[in-house]
Amino acid sequence: MASVTFKGTPVTLAGNEVKVGDPAPDFTVLDENLQEVTLGNFRNQVLLISVVPSLDTGVCDAQTRKFNEE
Repeated sequence: MASVTFKGTPVTLAGNEVKVGDPAPDFTVLDENLQEVTLGNFRNQVLLISVVPSLDTGVCDAQTRKFNEE
């Protein structure tokens, strides 16, 4: 059985798995002003990354609630 599913259907993830302790790969995301930022924008800063693909799923919703409580 696949270790990753979406709505019960196995999915294949692209790229290499990031394991605990690995350096974060470079990435590009949008900030609150919809401007692109990369990992390099945060050099020499403490950075906490919380990935939430969709708040309409039980797991993502629970993760976000727990993060906000902590």
